[in-house]
Amino acid sequence: MTTTTKLITAAELLAMPDDGYRYELARGVLTEKMPPPGYRHGAVTNRFAYAITGYCEENDYGAVVENAGFRLESDPDTVRAPDIAWIAPGRITEAIAGYPSLIPDLAVEVKSPNDTPREMAERAAMWLNYGSREVWAANPNPVSITRYRPGAEPEVLGEDDILDGGDLLPGFSIPVWRLFRRRR
Repeated sequence: MTTTTKLITAAELLAMPDDGYRYELARGVLTEKMPPPGYRHGAVTNRFAYAITGYCEENDYGAVVENAGFRLESDPDTVRAPDIAWIAPGRITEAIAGYPSLIPDLAVEVKSPNDTPREMAERAAMWLNYGSREVWAANPNPVSITRYRPGAEPEVLGEDDILDGGDLLPGFSIPVWRLFRRRR
């Protein structure tokens, strides 16, 4: 006897009732049922979003969203959501409803307590394979950011280093430790 899995669409995912968990689609299959992340994860995600959003507002440069889904493939649908996404200027309008069919230029993933280094690297590789120009994988303990770029070795920045925006966010610069806490 053969068992088949019913594939669902991005529209069906969007219409699902909120049960407190976070879902994604991988070629029509519901995946990654996760409980809401803890306080530390939320605080670090907020600090990254605040820093990048401040840069974007000050420079009128691109758009930032937190935990927003993006349709990466269709028929069957794949919908993934980085903790934070930055979209380059002119690629998206604020009026989009649902899951836009585009790839974030920058994806930021914040490590949850149960995430392994391998899972974080796989998540970064997934974003790069779909076409993200850069991925920042943030680890609250020990404080570090691993910067992934296509065709380059990952670069690990410690809390004493400075994270710059490179070609994506020209002029963006912040001490790594500031993305994880208010005071040193």
